[in-house]
Amino acid sequence: MKPLVSVMMPAYNAASFIADAIKSMQAQTYENWQLCIVDDGSTDQTYYVASSFLEDARICLDQIPQSGCPTARNHCLKMMEGDIFARLDADDTHDPERLESQVHLLLEQNTVDIVSSNMTWLVNDLHLGKNTGLMLPPLYMAGKSNGPCCASLVAWRRVYELVGGFDPKLPAGSDGDWNFRAILERMTWGHVDGYYYHQRRHPGQISKRLSTSQRQAHSKAREKYAKLYNKRLP
Repeated sequence: MKPLVSVMMPAYNAASFIADAIKSMQAQTYENWQLCIVDDGSTDQTYYVASSFLEDARICLDQIPQSGCPTARNHCLKMMEGDIFARLDADDTHDPERLESQVHLLLEQNTVDIVSSNMTWLVNDLHLGKNTGLMLPPLYMAGKSNGPCCASLVAWRRVYELVGGFDPKLPAGSDGDWNFRAILERMTWGHVDGYYYHQRRHPGQISKRLSTSQRQAHSKAREKYAKLYNKRLP
């Protein structure tokens, strides 16, 4: 029996996109998955659209008062039952082979804790850009590498048990903060060289709305964690 993969999907005012995201989940060639959707107090029809998919028993849905993406992700974590955790944002999609490819690497290489993939930017349903970022901890800590697409990460459940969830005090930048903490916990990173994750670019996405505060939070976190990281170097 293949391990159960639980996928977190925080959603805020994603009514225009969430159906595509869920359908790309249902199209996965890896079929033993659980999709945990948390509607973060949306003011549009996000919850209604998501609820129309609940006939698929692999999908679960909850709603919380609007609290920000980190809190919604942490609520997802409480719902996730699998041995492996993945992420899929409500305005993004992924290729059918994404989970199978990344889970295969986790199972094949027992020294790997987290696996990323390449990413394309989806603009008006066109794949216009590509990101092949790898996690190279020394360069990432030094600010010389952007690292992987955070939403592409697939990891063992125990990674989240050790690293913890997402900092609610960081409405922007909580992904990067999580990466830094994973590095400090000495997690090992793998990568599949396929463009499996597709990040939709639109005005309402967090990285657009909070781009300045996101960069500031990331820089502040890097400064903080780099000091701890450098102390551990031989």
